Amino acid sequence: MAPAPSSFQHVTVLSRCEVSPSPPAPGPRALPLTFFDLVFWGFPPVQRLFFYDDPAGLVDVPGFLAHDLPLFRDSLAAALHRFYPLAGKLPCELPPEGPPEVVCSDGDSVRLTVAVAGEDDDFRDLAGDHPRDTARLRPLLPPLFEHGGCRDVFAVQLTVFPRAGICVGTTLHHAVADGSGYAHFIRTWAVFHRLGPKKKNAIDVAPPLLDRGAVRDDGGRLREAFLRDHRALAAAGDTRLGDWDLSVQGAGGVQLATFRFTGELLRKLGGRVESETSARGCSPYAVACGAAWAGIAHARGGIGVGIGKEQQFGFVTGCKPRANPPVPASYFGNCLGLCRVRVEEQEGKELTASVASAAIWREIEGLAEPGRALRGARGWVRLVRDSAAARAVTVAGSPKLGMYAAADMGGAPWGRPRKVEIASVERTGALALAEDGGGIEVGVALPRAEMEAFQSFFSALVASCDSSC
Repeated sequence: MAPAPSSFQHVTVLSRCEVSPSPPAPGPRALPLTFFDLVFWGFPPVQRLFFYDDPAGLVDVPGFLAHDLPLFRDSLAAALHRFYPLAGKLPCELPPEGPPEVVCSDGDSVRLTVAVAGEDDDFRDLAGDHPRDTARLRPLLPPLFEHGGCRDVFAVQLTVFPRAGICVGTTLHHAVADGSGYAHFIRTWAVFHRLGPKKKNAIDVAPPLLDRGAVRDDGGRLREAFLRDHRALAAAGDTRLGDWDLSVQGAGGVQLATFRFTGELLRKLGGRVESETSARGCSPYAVACGAAWAGIAHARGGIGVGIGKEQQFGFVTGCKPRANPPVPASYFGNCLGLCRVRVEEQEGKELTASVASAAIWREIEGLAEPGRALRGARGWVRLVRDSAAARAVTVAGSPKLGMYAAADMGGAPWGRPRKVEIASVERTGALALAEDGGGIEVGVALPRAEMEAFQSFFSALVASCDSSC
Protein backbone atom coordinates (compact mmCIF):
# COMPACT_ATOMS: atom_id res chain seq x y z
CA MET A 1 0.00 0.00 0.00
CA ALA A 2 1.90 3.05 -1.22
CA PRO A 3 1.43 6.13 0.95
CA ALA A 4 -0.13 9.11 -0.73
CA PRO A 5 -0.74 11.68 2.00
CA SER A 6 -3.14 14.46 1.18
CA SER A 7 -5.18 16.90 3.24
CA PHE A 8 -9.00 16.91 3.16
CA GLN A 9 -10.48 19.44 5.57
CA HIS A 10 -9.67 18.15 9.06
CA VAL A 11 -8.79 14.63 7.85
CA THR A 12 -5.47 13.63 6.29
CA VAL A 13 -5.62 10.75 3.82
CA LEU A 14 -2.66 8.43 4.35
CA SER A 15 -3.33 5.96 1.55
CA ARG A 16 -5.86 4.41 -0.77
CA CYS A 17 -5.82 0.82 -1.90
CA GLU A 18 -8.05 -1.61 -3.75
CA VAL A 19 -9.38 -4.64 -1.82
CA SER A 20 -10.43 -7.55 -4.02
CA PRO A 21 -12.54 -10.55 -2.98
CA SER A 22 -10.31 -13.25 -1.50
CA PRO A 23 -10.29 -15.93 -2.71
CA PRO A 24 -11.27 -14.45 -6.09
CA ALA A 25 -14.99 -14.35 -6.79
CA PRO A 26 -16.59 -16.50 -9.51
CA GLY A 27 -15.96 -15.56 -13.13
CA PRO A 28 -17.46 -12.56 -14.93
CA ARG A 29 -21.13 -12.09 -14.20
CA ALA A 30 -23.75 -9.40 -14.71
CA LEU A 31 -26.62 -9.01 -12.25
CA PRO A 32 -29.54 -7.05 -13.76
CA LEU A 33 -31.37 -4.71 -11.40
CA THR A 34 -34.87 -5.81 -10.44
CA PHE A 35 -37.88 -3.51 -10.13
CA PHE A 36 -37.20 -3.35 -6.38
CA ASP A 37 -33.69 -2.06 -7.14
CA LEU A 38 -34.91 0.44 -9.71
CA VAL A 39 -37.07 2.20 -7.13
CA PHE A 40 -33.81 3.56 -5.69
CA TRP A 41 -32.12 4.42 -8.98
CA GLY A 42 -30.97 8.03 -8.78
CA PHE A 43 -31.06 8.13 -4.97
CA PRO A 44 -28.09 9.53 -3.07
CA PRO A 45 -25.91 6.68 -1.79
CA VAL A 46 -26.48 5.35 1.72
CA GLN A 47 -23.63 6.45 3.99
CA ARG A 48 -23.02 5.10 7.48
CA LEU A 49 -20.43 5.88 10.13
CA PHE A 50 -19.37 3.35 12.78
CA PHE A 51 -17.53 4.89 15.72
CA TYR A 52 -15.39 2.42 17.71
CA ASP A 53 -14.24 3.71 21.08
CA ASP A 54 -10.70 3.29 22.43
CA PRO A 55 -11.19 4.04 26.14
CA ALA A 56 -7.70 2.81 27.04
CA GLY A 57 -6.11 5.24 24.58
CA LEU A 58 -4.03 2.53 22.90
CA VAL A 59 -4.60 3.38 19.24
CA ASP A 60 -1.84 5.25 17.45
CA VAL A 61 -1.25 5.51 13.73
CA PRO A 62 1.95 3.40 13.42
CA GLY A 63 0.51 0.61 15.56
CA PHE A 64 -2.78 0.65 13.69
CA LEU A 65 -1.11 0.49 10.28
CA ALA A 66 1.15 -2.37 11.38
CA HIS A 67 -1.28 -4.54 13.34
CA ASP A 68 -4.96 -3.59 12.91
CA LEU A 69 -5.12 -2.56 9.27
CA PRO A 70 -3.97 -5.94 7.79
CA LEU A 71 -6.73 -7.84 9.65
CA PHE A 72 -9.29 -5.21 8.72
CA ARG A 73 -8.30 -5.42 5.06
CA ASP A 74 -8.13 -9.23 4.98
CA SER A 75 -11.51 -9.67 6.67
CA LEU A 76 -13.06 -7.22 4.21
CA ALA A 77 -11.60 -9.23 1.32
CA ALA A 78 -13.00 -12.47 2.79
CA ALA A 79 -16.48 -10.93 3.16
CA LEU A 80 -16.34 -9.59 -0.41
CA HIS A 81 -15.81 -13.14 -1.66
CA ARG A 82 -19.37 -13.88 -0.56
CA PHE A 83 -20.77 -10.45 -1.46
CA TYR A 84 -18.79 -9.94 -4.65
CA PRO A 85 -21.38 -7.63 -6.32
CA LEU A 86 -20.15 -4.94 -3.91
CA ALA A 87 -16.87 -4.97 -5.82
CA GLY A 88 -18.69 -4.58 -9.14
CA LYS A 89 -19.67 -1.54 -11.18
CA LEU A 90 -22.93 0.08 -12.26
CA PRO A 91 -23.43 2.38 -15.26
CA CYS A 92 -23.73 6.03 -14.37
CA GLU A 93 -26.71 6.43 -16.70
CA LEU A 94 -29.56 4.15 -17.70
CA PRO A 95 -28.68 2.15 -20.82
CA PRO A 96 -30.85 2.88 -23.87
CA GLU A 97 -32.20 -0.66 -23.82
CA GLY A 98 -32.74 -3.10 -20.96
CA PRO A 99 -32.05 -2.68 -17.27
CA PRO A 100 -28.77 -1.50 -15.74
CA GLU A 101 -26.56 -4.34 -14.53
CA VAL A 102 -24.06 -4.73 -11.75
CA VAL A 103 -21.11 -5.91 -13.81
CA CYS A 104 -18.70 -8.18 -11.94
CA SER A 105 -15.37 -9.02 -13.55
CA ASP A 106 -12.05 -10.58 -12.66
CA GLY A 107 -9.95 -8.14 -10.67
CA ASP A 108 -12.90 -6.22 -9.24
CA SER A 109 -12.20 -4.41 -6.00
CA VAL A 110 -13.51 -2.01 -3.37
CA ARG A 111 -11.58 1.17 -2.68
CA LEU A 112 -10.34 1.44 0.91
CA THR A 113 -9.21 4.86 2.13
CA VAL A 114 -7.07 5.11 5.27
CA ALA A 115 -6.96 8.47 7.00
CA VAL A 116 -6.03 10.13 10.28
CA ALA A 117 -8.07 12.81 12.02
CA GLY A 118 -6.59 16.12 13.05
CA GLU A 119 -5.39 16.84 16.56
CA ASP A 120 -8.31 19.18 17.18
CA ASP A 121 -10.96 16.58 16.28
CA ASP A 122 -12.88 15.38 19.33
CA PHE A 123 -13.85 11.75 18.71
CA ARG A 124 -16.41 11.57 21.51
CA ASP A 125 -17.97 14.83 20.42
CA LEU A 126 -18.38 13.58 16.84
CA ALA A 127 -19.85 10.30 18.15
CA GLY A 128 -22.27 12.02 20.50
CA ASP A 129 -26.05 12.44 20.44
CA HIS A 130 -26.10 16.25 20.53
CA PRO A 131 -26.44 18.31 17.34
CA ARG A 132 -23.25 18.26 15.27
CA ASP A 133 -22.63 20.08 12.02
CA THR A 134 -22.84 17.56 9.19
CA ALA A 135 -19.92 19.35 7.52
CA ARG A 136 -17.71 17.84 10.25
CA LEU A 137 -18.86 14.31 9.41
CA ARG A 138 -18.57 14.42 5.62
CA PRO A 139 -14.74 14.04 5.51
CA LEU A 140 -15.15 10.68 7.27
CA LEU A 141 -17.17 9.30 4.32
CA PRO A 142 -15.68 7.80 1.15
CA PRO A 143 -16.93 8.79 -2.33
CA LEU A 144 -17.99 6.41 -5.10
CA PHE A 145 -15.57 6.94 -7.97
CA GLU A 146 -16.48 6.86 -11.66
CA HIS A 147 -14.59 4.89 -14.29
CA GLY A 148 -15.41 5.67 -17.92
CA GLY A 149 -19.19 5.70 -17.68
CA CYS A 150 -19.41 3.28 -14.75
CA ARG A 151 -19.41 3.88 -11.00
CA ASP A 152 -18.25 1.97 -7.96
CA VAL A 153 -21.13 0.67 -5.87
CA PHE A 154 -19.35 0.42 -2.50
CA ALA A 155 -16.45 2.14 -0.76
CA VAL A 156 -14.91 2.10 2.73
CA GLN A 157 -12.91 4.64 4.71
CA LEU A 158 -11.00 4.04 7.94
CA THR A 159 -10.21 7.16 9.97
CA VAL A 160 -7.95 6.84 13.00
CA PHE A 161 -8.41 9.21 15.92
CA PRO A 162 -5.15 8.72 17.81
CA ARG A 163 -5.64 7.65 21.44
CA ALA A 164 -9.41 8.02 21.05
CA GLY A 165 -10.97 5.62 18.55
CA ILE A 166 -11.59 4.55 14.98
CA CYS A 167 -14.33 5.53 12.56
CA VAL A 168 -15.38 3.25 9.71
CA GLY A 169 -17.31 5.04 6.96
CA THR A 170 -19.12 3.20 4.19
CA THR A 171 -20.86 4.42 1.07
CA LEU A 172 -23.31 2.12 -0.75
CA HIS A 173 -25.21 2.61 -4.00
CA HIS A 174 -28.81 2.12 -2.89
CA ALA A 175 -29.81 0.33 -6.10
CA VAL A 176 -27.54 -2.59 -5.15
CA ALA A 177 -28.89 -3.54 -1.73
CA ASP A 178 -31.32 -2.51 0.99
CA GLY A 179 -30.66 -2.25 4.71
CA SER A 180 -31.25 -5.95 5.30
CA GLY A 181 -28.66 -6.97 2.71
CA TYR A 182 -26.20 -4.37 3.98
CA ALA A 183 -26.60 -5.60 7.57
CA HIS A 184 -26.01 -9.17 6.33
CA PHE A 185 -22.75 -8.04 4.74
CA ILE A 186 -21.62 -6.10 7.83
CA ARG A 187 -22.43 -9.09 10.05
CA THR A 188 -20.39 -11.39 7.79
CA TRP A 189 -17.46 -8.98 7.69
CA ALA A 190 -17.52 -8.60 11.48
CA VAL A 191 -17.48 -12.37 12.01
CA PHE A 192 -14.48 -12.75 9.69
CA HIS A 193 -12.78 -9.96 11.63
CA ARG A 194 -13.45 -11.65 14.98
CA LEU A 195 -12.41 -15.13 13.86
CA GLY A 196 -9.77 -14.22 11.30
CA PRO A 197 -10.21 -14.79 7.55
CA LYS A 198 -8.33 -18.12 7.70
CA LYS A 199 -11.18 -19.58 9.76
CA LYS A 200 -13.72 -18.97 7.02
CA ASN A 201 -15.07 -22.51 7.34
CA ALA A 202 -16.08 -21.78 10.95
CA ILE A 203 -18.25 -18.77 10.09
CA ASP A 204 -21.84 -19.26 11.21
CA VAL A 205 -23.47 -16.58 9.02
CA ALA A 206 -25.47 -17.90 6.06
CA PRO A 207 -24.12 -16.89 2.64
CA PRO A 208 -26.17 -14.41 0.62
CA LEU A 209 -28.48 -15.45 -2.20
CA LEU A 210 -27.43 -13.43 -5.25
CA ASP A 211 -29.80 -14.97 -7.83
CA ARG A 212 -32.02 -12.17 -9.15
CA GLY A 213 -34.46 -14.86 -10.25
CA ALA A 214 -35.66 -14.99 -6.64
CA VAL A 215 -37.71 -11.85 -7.38
CA ARG A 216 -40.77 -12.67 -9.45
CA ASP A 217 -41.90 -10.00 -11.90
CA ASP A 218 -44.25 -11.61 -14.44
CA GLY A 219 -41.85 -11.37 -17.36
CA GLY A 220 -40.33 -8.08 -16.23
CA ARG A 221 -43.59 -6.10 -16.35
CA LEU A 222 -42.80 -3.83 -13.40
CA ARG A 223 -39.15 -3.50 -14.28
CA GLU A 224 -39.98 -2.30 -17.79
CA ALA A 225 -42.57 0.11 -16.43
CA PHE A 226 -40.07 1.54 -13.95
CA LEU A 227 -37.48 1.95 -16.70
CA ARG A 228 -40.01 3.84 -18.84
CA ASP A 229 -40.80 6.13 -15.92
CA HIS A 230 -37.13 6.79 -15.19
CA ARG A 231 -36.39 7.59 -18.83
CA ALA A 232 -39.43 9.84 -19.16
CA LEU A 233 -38.55 11.73 -15.97
CA ALA A 234 -34.94 12.14 -17.09
CA ALA A 235 -36.06 13.42 -20.50
CA ALA A 236 -38.33 15.94 -18.75
CA GLY A 237 -35.44 17.18 -16.61
CA ASP A 238 -37.12 16.10 -13.38
CA THR A 239 -34.89 16.99 -10.41
CA ARG A 240 -37.38 16.65 -7.55
CA LEU A 241 -35.29 14.10 -5.66
CA GLY A 242 -32.99 17.00 -4.87
CA ASP A 243 -35.78 18.74 -2.93
CA TRP A 244 -34.88 16.55 0.07
CA ASP A 245 -31.22 17.56 0.03
CA LEU A 246 -30.57 19.79 3.02
CA SER A 247 -26.85 19.95 2.29
CA VAL A 248 -27.61 22.53 -0.41
CA GLN A 249 -30.58 24.20 1.32
CA GLY A 250 -29.48 24.88 4.88
CA ALA A 251 -28.44 28.54 4.90
CA GLY A 252 -27.08 28.29 8.45
CA GLY A 253 -25.71 24.78 8.09
CA VAL A 254 -27.24 21.37 8.75
CA GLN A 255 -27.00 19.48 12.02
CA LEU A 256 -27.40 15.80 12.85
CA ALA A 257 -28.60 14.73 16.30
CA THR A 258 -29.84 11.55 17.95
CA PHE A 259 -32.97 11.35 20.08
CA ARG A 260 -33.47 8.29 22.25
CA PHE A 261 -36.92 6.83 22.76
CA THR A 262 -36.47 4.57 25.77
CA GLY A 263 -38.78 1.61 26.32
CA GLU A 264 -40.50 3.53 29.13
CA LEU A 265 -41.01 6.62 26.96
CA LEU A 266 -42.42 4.50 24.13
CA ARG A 267 -44.90 2.83 26.51
CA LYS A 268 -46.08 6.19 27.82
CA LEU A 269 -46.46 7.65 24.33
CA GLY A 270 -48.25 4.51 23.19
CA GLY A 271 -50.72 4.89 26.03
CA ARG A 272 -51.28 8.50 25.01
CA VAL A 273 -51.99 7.42 21.42
CA GLU A 274 -54.74 5.11 22.70
CA SER A 275 -56.25 7.81 24.92
CA GLU A 276 -56.21 10.51 22.22
CA THR A 277 -57.06 8.49 19.08
CA SER A 278 -58.94 5.36 18.07
CA ALA A 279 -55.72 3.45 17.35
CA ARG A 280 -55.03 0.38 19.49
CA GLY A 281 -51.83 -1.59 20.04
CA CYS A 282 -49.62 0.97 18.32
CA SER A 283 -46.13 -0.47 17.76
CA PRO A 284 -42.98 1.17 19.22
CA TYR A 285 -41.84 1.81 15.63
CA ALA A 286 -45.02 3.76 14.82
CA VAL A 287 -44.84 5.64 18.13
CA ALA A 288 -41.23 6.77 17.62
CA CYS A 289 -41.73 7.64 13.96
CA GLY A 290 -44.95 9.51 14.68
CA ALA A 291 -43.38 11.59 17.43
CA ALA A 292 -40.38 12.46 15.24
CA TRP A 293 -42.65 13.28 12.28
CA ALA A 294 -44.72 15.62 14.45
CA GLY A 295 -41.52 17.20 15.78
CA ILE A 296 -40.24 17.94 12.28
CA ALA A 297 -43.62 19.37 11.26
CA HIS A 298 -43.42 21.62 14.33
CA ALA A 299 -39.84 22.63 13.52
CA ARG A 300 -40.89 23.65 10.03
CA GLY A 301 -43.64 25.84 11.49
CA GLY A 302 -46.30 23.32 10.50
CA ILE A 303 -49.55 24.96 11.56
CA GLY A 304 -52.40 24.47 9.12
CA VAL A 305 -53.29 27.58 7.15
CA GLY A 306 -56.09 26.32 4.96
CA ILE A 307 -58.19 23.41 3.80
CA GLY A 308 -56.48 20.71 1.81
CA LYS A 309 -52.96 21.13 3.15
CA GLU A 310 -51.41 17.96 4.46
CA GLN A 311 -48.36 16.51 6.14
CA GLN A 312 -46.75 13.46 4.48
CA PHE A 313 -44.73 10.57 5.83
CA GLY A 314 -43.16 7.66 4.00
CA PHE A 315 -41.68 4.38 5.16
CA VAL A 316 -40.65 1.08 3.64
CA THR A 317 -41.80 -2.42 4.46
CA GLY A 318 -39.94 -5.65 3.91
CA CYS A 319 -41.41 -7.57 0.99
CA LYS A 320 -39.42 -10.81 1.22
CA PRO A 321 -42.11 -12.68 3.17
CA ARG A 322 -44.91 -10.78 1.40
CA ALA A 323 -43.86 -11.60 -2.17
CA ASN A 324 -45.51 -14.46 -4.05
CA PRO A 325 -43.62 -16.72 -3.89
CA PRO A 326 -41.72 -15.42 -0.83
CA VAL A 327 -38.14 -14.24 -1.39
CA PRO A 328 -35.60 -16.05 0.84
CA ALA A 329 -34.39 -14.03 3.82
CA SER A 330 -30.78 -14.35 2.65
CA TYR A 331 -31.48 -12.61 -0.70
CA PHE A 332 -29.00 -9.79 -1.32
CA GLY A 333 -30.60 -6.91 -3.15
CA ASN A 334 -33.50 -4.54 -2.61
CA CYS A 335 -36.83 -6.01 -1.60
CA LEU A 336 -38.81 -3.16 -0.06
CA GLY A 337 -42.29 -1.80 -0.59
CA LEU A 338 -43.15 1.90 -0.30
CA CYS A 339 -45.86 3.15 2.04
CA ARG A 340 -47.22 6.67 2.24
CA VAL A 341 -49.15 8.27 5.12
CA ARG A 342 -50.99 11.57 4.75
CA VAL A 343 -52.65 13.64 7.45
CA GLU A 344 -54.72 16.65 6.50
CA GLU A 345 -53.96 19.69 8.61
CA GLN A 346 -56.66 21.40 10.60
CA GLU A 347 -56.95 25.18 10.70
CA GLY A 348 -54.60 26.58 13.32
CA LYS A 349 -53.58 23.20 14.73
CA GLU A 350 -50.23 21.40 14.65
CA LEU A 351 -49.82 17.75 13.85
CA THR A 352 -49.55 15.99 17.21
CA ALA A 353 -47.39 12.98 18.06
CA SER A 354 -50.47 10.89 18.83
CA VAL A 355 -52.25 11.69 15.56
CA ALA A 356 -49.08 11.06 13.54
CA SER A 357 -48.34 7.76 15.30
CA ALA A 358 -51.93 6.56 14.87
CA ALA A 359 -51.85 7.35 11.15
CA ILE A 360 -48.62 5.40 10.67
CA TRP A 361 -49.94 2.47 12.70
CA ARG A 362 -53.11 2.24 10.62
CA GLU A 363 -50.99 1.99 7.48
CA ILE A 364 -48.86 -0.73 9.08
CA GLU A 365 -51.96 -2.66 10.18
CA GLY A 366 -53.24 -2.55 6.62
CA LEU A 367 -50.15 -4.41 5.41
CA ALA A 368 -51.54 -7.57 7.00
CA GLU A 369 -53.95 -7.79 4.06
CA PRO A 370 -52.50 -10.24 1.48
CA GLY A 371 -51.03 -8.41 -1.51
CA ARG A 372 -51.41 -4.95 0.07
CA ALA A 373 -47.67 -4.21 0.20
CA LEU A 374 -47.31 -4.47 -3.60
CA ARG A 375 -50.71 -3.16 -4.64
CA GLY A 376 -49.53 0.29 -5.68
CA ALA A 377 -46.10 -0.77 -6.92
CA ARG A 378 -46.65 0.49 -10.47
CA GLY A 379 -46.49 4.10 -9.28
CA TRP A 380 -43.49 3.85 -6.93
CA VAL A 381 -40.95 5.66 -9.14
CA ARG A 382 -43.16 8.73 -9.45
CA LEU A 383 -44.36 8.43 -5.85
CA VAL A 384 -40.80 8.93 -4.63
CA ARG A 385 -40.46 12.15 -6.62
CA ASP A 386 -43.86 13.41 -5.45
CA SER A 387 -42.83 12.70 -1.85
CA ALA A 388 -39.57 14.58 -2.29
CA ALA A 389 -41.38 17.57 -3.76
CA ALA A 390 -43.73 17.55 -0.75
CA ARG A 391 -40.72 17.20 1.57
CA ALA A 392 -42.29 14.13 3.12
CA VAL A 393 -40.52 12.80 6.20
CA THR A 394 -39.22 9.30 5.47
CA VAL A 395 -37.30 6.52 7.23
CA ALA A 396 -33.83 5.03 6.77
CA GLY A 397 -32.69 2.01 8.74
CA SER A 398 -34.70 -0.01 11.23
CA PRO A 399 -34.28 -1.31 14.78
CA LYS A 400 -34.87 -4.78 13.33
CA LEU A 401 -31.57 -4.64 11.43
CA GLY A 402 -29.62 -4.87 14.69
CA MET A 403 -26.81 -2.79 13.24
CA TYR A 404 -24.94 -2.31 16.51
CA ALA A 405 -24.76 -6.06 17.12
CA ALA A 406 -23.98 -6.78 13.45
CA ALA A 407 -20.95 -4.43 13.52
CA ASP A 408 -19.34 -5.99 16.59
CA MET A 409 -15.82 -6.59 15.28
CA GLY A 410 -14.58 -8.09 18.56
CA GLY A 411 -11.39 -7.26 20.46
CA ALA A 412 -9.97 -3.85 21.39
CA PRO A 413 -10.10 -1.30 19.91
CA TRP A 414 -13.06 -2.73 18.05
CA GLY A 415 -15.89 -4.61 19.72
CA ARG A 416 -19.36 -3.12 19.50
CA PRO A 417 -19.49 0.39 18.02
CA ARG A 418 -20.07 3.28 20.39
CA LYS A 419 -22.31 4.95 17.80
CA VAL A 420 -23.72 4.22 14.35
CA GLU A 421 -24.88 7.13 12.21
CA ILE A 422 -26.68 7.17 8.86
CA ALA A 423 -25.01 10.38 7.75
CA SER A 424 -26.74 10.44 4.36
CA VAL A 425 -30.11 11.37 5.89
CA GLU A 426 -29.20 15.03 5.38
CA ARG A 427 -29.74 14.37 1.66
CA THR A 428 -32.87 12.18 1.82
CA GLY A 429 -35.20 13.77 4.37
CA ALA A 430 -35.20 10.56 6.40
CA LEU A 431 -35.21 9.63 10.05
CA ALA A 432 -32.28 7.33 10.89
CA LEU A 433 -33.56 4.46 13.03
CA ALA A 434 -31.55 1.92 15.00
CA GLU A 435 -31.93 -0.29 18.06
CA ASP A 436 -31.23 1.17 21.49
CA GLY A 437 -31.51 -1.59 24.10
CA GLY A 438 -35.24 -1.86 24.72
CA GLY A 439 -35.90 1.38 22.88
CA ILE A 440 -35.27 3.10 19.55
CA GLU A 441 -32.76 5.76 18.63
CA VAL A 442 -33.82 8.26 15.99
CA GLY A 443 -31.28 10.32 14.08
CA VAL A 444 -32.56 13.62 12.68
CA ALA A 445 -30.87 16.01 10.25
CA LEU A 446 -32.25 19.54 10.13
CA PRO A 447 -31.12 23.10 9.44
CA ARG A 448 -29.78 24.70 12.62
CA ALA A 449 -32.89 26.77 13.46
CA GLU A 450 -35.22 23.82 12.86
CA MET A 451 -33.00 21.59 15.01
CA GLU A 452 -33.42 23.97 17.94
CA ALA A 453 -37.20 23.86 17.48
CA PHE A 454 -37.16 20.06 17.25
CA GLN A 455 -35.11 19.78 20.45
CA SER A 456 -37.63 21.98 22.27
CA PHE A 457 -40.48 19.84 20.96
CA PHE A 458 -38.83 16.60 22.07
CA SER A 459 -37.94 17.97 25.50
CA ALA A 460 -41.52 19.14 26.02
CA LEU A 461 -42.83 15.75 24.87
CA VAL A 462 -40.63 13.89 27.36
CA ALA A 463 -41.51 16.32 30.16
CA SER A 464 -45.23 15.96 29.50
CA CYS A 465 -44.94 12.18 29.72
CA ASP A 466 -43.02 12.44 33.00
CA SER A 467 -45.58 14.82 34.52
CA SER A 468 -48.53 12.65 33.53
CA CYS A 469 -47.22 9.59 35.45
